[in-house]
Amino acid sequence: MDFSYLSSSGRETTKRKILIIEDDSDLLGLMKHVMENEGYVVSCAVNGAEGIFRNAQENPDLIILDLHMPEMDGIETLRKIRVSDEEVLVVILTGYASPDTIRDAADLNVSEYLSKPFENLELVSVIGNVFKL
Repeated sequence: MDFSYLSSSGRETTKRKILIIEDDSDLLGLMKHVMENEGYVVSCAVNGAEGIFRNAQENPDLIILDLHMPEMDGIETLRKIRVSDEEVLVVILTGYASPDTIRDAADLNVSEYLSKPFENLELVSVIGNVFKL
């Protein structure tokens, strides 16, 4: 069975799984749409607790994680994910990051950062680079 897929950028991808953890439903829907158009299998979570649960259940290849969410921020969410999953690739989304936040994220083995606002092609490029496509 062939799991290859030719993305809109002309690159062949496999059906890699992405989990997006983002509390802004409009942005979440947009990122899901863009990533599915690139051939990824995408699941979503609207908060940290749901993201931790979905990560354990779905075992994604990559997580796109918003840093600033109510109740449980991205750093706390990632700390809890890393307890049971040290290998998943993580791309952090942030509108503003302090040096302390970046240090905390780096200590948790983050692959890349993406600053909000971003263009769809920038998102596709960052994810492709993390997967090294």
